[in-house]
Amino acid sequence: MIRLLTIPSPAELTDEVVQKLTSSYKTTGTEVWQQPYIRKALLEMSAGKCCYCETKLGEESKYLEVEHFHPKKYYPDEVVTWENLLPVCKRCNAHKSSHNTKREPIIHPVTDEPKTHLRLTNYFLKANTPLGKTIIEVVCLNDINRLVTPRFQLGSQIIRELEELLDMVTDCGHYPAVKQRNKVVGKLTVLLSLGTRFAKYSATAATIILGEDSYHQTKQLLLKNNWWNEELTQLEKEVEFCALSTTK
Repeated sequence: MIRLLTIPSPAELTDEVVQKLTSSYKTTGTEVWQQPYIRKALLEMSAGKCCYCETKLGEESKYLEVEHFHPKKYYPDEVVTWENLLPVCKRCNAHKSSHNTKREPIIHPVTDEPKTHLRLTNYFLKANTPLGKTIIEVVCLNDINRLVTPRFQLGSQIIRELEELLDMVTDCGHYPAVKQRNKVVGKLTVLLSLGTRFAKYSATAATIILGEDSYHQTKQLLLKNNWWNEELTQLEKEVEFCALSTTK
């Protein structure tokens, strides 16, 4: 879970439209939040991912569902309030269900910083705070088959490829050919991209990358050979944004 960047509400969602849609829902129960412009903006907000588990929406039958952070069952007046809408997958939406977030708060991925409340230990999310504990339990963020196993598979892949990359850089010597440099930098660029907010399970990927000695050794060799570039610097900043701690 990573923090989502705030984006403005859709231009179409004016105060007048909010009032009209809210009234329609309270009168007829119609799913008034299923507006194309709402769904599009929510996907933009989360880079196409579920705001809780970070699976890619649209992959493996994981379709976007519009989630009401404060459940519509208890707070119908907020049914199309922009700050109350989030993009989720069906699994997370079903688990969270009508949990009353005002009575028992959980992490809000836009207004809260998840890394304050959560850490990653052996591919399981652990709680640093009561908010972290509650969201893990309410949204089942340690579902073994659906979440922990994919995190482990991704982390194992990253560790293996970082070790291979370190071997590549070490074998290149001090005066490598341009094509060798390009191959190494290209591979590291791809690996770092796995830990950015646009990638699924980016919190896991980012945490693993920054926690591996092979990554830091590779970076030092690239700096020594003047291979480290601005793109890698920007990607590393993105990875730092997404990474969780591994210690409390």
